[in-house]
This record gives sequence, C-alpha cells and structure tokens, in this order.
Amino acid sequence: MDPLVDLTALELASALRRRELGVVEVTALALSRAETVGAAVGAFTTLAPERALARAESAQRRIDRDEGAVLTGVPTAIKDLEPTRGVRTTLGSAVFAEWVPDVDDVVVENIDDAGLVWIGKTTVPELGAACYTEPEGAAPSRSPHDPGRSAAGSSGGAAAAVSARVIPLSQGSDTAGSLRSPASACGIVGLKPSRGLLTGGLAGHDGLGLSTKGPLALSVRDAAALLDVLADAPPIGSIHPPRRTGFLDACDERVPRLRIAVAAGSISGGAIDPLVAAAVDDAAALLTSLGHDVSSAEQPADADFVEAFSDLFSALAAAKPVPADAEARLRPIVRYLRARGRGLDGGAMAASALTVQASAGRWAERFRDADVVVQPTITRLPAHVGELRDDGDPAGELAAMTAFTGNTILANATGFPAISLPLGWTHDGIPIGVMLTARWGCDDLLLALSAQLERAAPWRHHLPRTLVSQHPHPEGIA
Repeated sequence: MDPLVDLTALELASALRRRELGVVEVTALALSRAETVGAAVGAFTTLAPERALARAESAQRRIDRDEGAVLTGVPTAIKDLEPTRGVRTTLGSAVFAEWVPDVDDVVVENIDDAGLVWIGKTTVPELGAACYTEPEGAAPSRSPHDPGRSAAGSSGGAAAAVSARVIPLSQGSDTAGSLRSPASACGIVGLKPSRGLLTGGLAGHDGLGLSTKGPLALSVRDAAALLDVLADAPPIGSIHPPRRTGFLDACDERVPRLRIAVAAGSISGGAIDPLVAAAVDDAAALLTSLGHDVSSAEQPADADFVEAFSDLFSALAAAKPVPADAEARLRPIVRYLRARGRGLDGGAMAASALTVQASAGRWAERFRDADVVVQPTITRLPAHVGELRDDGDPAGELAAMTAFTGNTILANATGFPAISLPLGWTHDGIPIGVMLTARWGCDDLLLALSAQLERAAPWRHHLPRTLVSQHPHPEGIA
C-alpha cells in the first residue's frame, strides 16, 4: 500500500493514530514524491525538508501522547502567496525570488497548531494574478491527468500536488476562482468558503470582500476537515457567518430534499464546451436521482459586471507593494493589471464596486428560491500550458482568462460559498468540475450535499496519468 495514493487525509490520519504508520516515514515519502512526480507537474516552488521532518517528529510526539488533533501528522503544503517564517516566499515573482519572511501568516500558524506537516510552498502565478500558473523561475503547474494541460490558477501548484498524490490536501486562496478553477483542472475538490468565515491573515481582508482562503483536497470530507482547521482562528474585520461546531460533522448529516437550480450558461459570455455542459446535465440527473427538486434556470451574460469586477481585480493587483524600480521586471499581464488599477480614480472605483454589488444582488435575487445553484466551474476543458498567456496583448489575455473562468467570480462577488467537484470526466480521463453554490453561511449544507454526491458518484478511482502505470489497481479504492 502507498499511503499517499491509497488513503485520503482522514484515512491517513487514522492510520497514524493507530500507529500503523509513522509521521516521519510519511513525511519523508511526501518529500520524495515532491521531488519526482511533484516536479513533473510543477507543484512546488520551494521545499522545506528540514523544517518538515522536525515538525513530523513533533507531530509524532503529540500522537504518542494521544494529544493529536483530527489531521495531526498529515502532510500538506502552503501556497506561495502566504508568508512563512524562515522559508522562501516568492509570490510567484522574480522580484521576490529571494524573500524570506520573518513571520508566519495566520493560516500557517493554524496549520501548524493542528499538527499538519507542511513540506513546502506550492507554485503560484506572479502575485496570484492569473488563472494559469506559469511563473518566471519555476516550472509551470500542470494537470496530473494530462500534463500537457495547465493546472489553472492561482492555486495551481497546490491543486497539482494534491491531484498527483504528493499530499492529500492543501491550503489555497480564491479571489476570482483561484481554488475552484485549479480543482476543476486537476480533478479534485476546491471550496471557496462564505465571506468572513476565515481570517484574512497578516494582510487582512482585501477591503472589497472578494478574497478568501480555503481548502483543496481529494475528498469532500478531507476538505471539510481542513476547513475546520482554517476556521479555528477568529475572523478579523468582518462578520462571521453562523456555523456549526464542525464542518466535518456536517458531511455525515442527512441531506434534506433541496431545491436545486441548474444554470448551464456563463456570466462572462464565454461559450460552454459541450463536454462541460454534458457534465452539468449529468450532475443534475444525479441530484434528481438523489431525491432533490431540480429545475433549469437561465444564466445570462453580464458584461458590465465582468468589466467592473475586472476593475476591482486590477485594483487589488495594483495594491501589492512592489518596489518602484522593480515594476519593469513584472510579467506583462501583471503590469497591465496594475496600470489599469492605478488608472481608476476614486469615483471610478466606487462605480465599479457599486456595479459589482448590484450585479451580485441581482444574481442572488434571480436564484432566491434555490437552496443550491449548479453551474460549470470553468467553461471548457483545462487550457494547454502556455495557451492563455499572451505577453504581446495582455488586455486580450485578460479577456481570454475571463472567458475561461466563466462563473467563478460570482461567488467572490456575492460572498456565497461555492465548491467545485470532479463529477465529469472525458473518455480519456480529463476532469470536468461542476460548481455548486449555496447561500451565505450555508457552508455546512453545501458540504453535506457535496458528500452525498461523492458517495453516489465517487471519483477516487480516477487516478492521474502520472500514477496509473505505477498503481493500476490501488488498494482500498472501489
């Protein structure tokens, strides 16, 4: 048995508590896989083996004293946008290639406090400002199910690491779909929680309510368990939605008959690939078979909303503290976004914020009778590596990225929780994510429904191509 291939995070944690496996042994295995299969899919920018092994020894001592938490000893990783004390944090940029912070971000402290063992920093696009992960100075992040295709972004390295079974779960973040798009491209689970559920960390919240941390995992239950870890710190500067004692417990609760609206269109106006549309239809049929009240709904394009959201996204890129003399070293798309953001005066920013708020309100009103809305996560199959990048026309690149991500920006605008599940697969094994969105504060209901769908249509047997030849019949997988 290969514990990183055959076990979910919760199953691995259980084996560690039963002393069937040792934390140091599992951590060493994860580090070894990071250097091989992880390198092949561009999962990591920096590994921290000495730190990881020391933390593994500490986690083992906690387990031996029966003081471990639910995920103690499980290997994980930190997205390279989060500061890590004593470990290089590049932000995906050549400008910050040698930055070594002297503090840990709050999300890092949460993960350490829970006894998880992070082995390194996962690859990101420069400043997190792209829906593909192809930074300077690091290998591009690739979907392990088809290494010719991008792992998307900005949590592309994290999604690739989980999908390739280097680690069973990882932390990520999401401003315009940066958890859900990579989850779709890599065939895993990606959850953007409700606005205000999680702390914004050292940098605080973005001031616009668009960004949040969140989990990426092989299974819904793993994602819920990591969400419990991330939610352990109080929110800072925002309203905390109501939540139950534990999100993992919600996955085992009975799911009531829900009103499900299925909207197959894209608010960005990007055309929906027929294979993606079919995956959404199949998800609707599955939900119907599970006893839910499923109906079709329209999702019209909204060019004004998309343009205003792009203004806010650009303003956030412009707000990143980059030394003035280093601006020219940034990627063309990042320079373009920062120039666009700096070109917005106070009135223009206010107008864009009001437009996004109004559009978010109209969307919520359109689907007010639905408990959950089902949509494509991204509009097409994962893009090929290098396909979306266009250094000669960054404005065109932004338009292409917007069309690709489709509906993901809706949950960032509304603040609603949204999850991408790998419910669709092409005949040659390319994953297709289906996105479910619930009302604000209903993260537990969203996870309960997602767990029900996973039980009905499990995806663990969909091993990536990088592993099939090594593990044609993995133990414990139906």
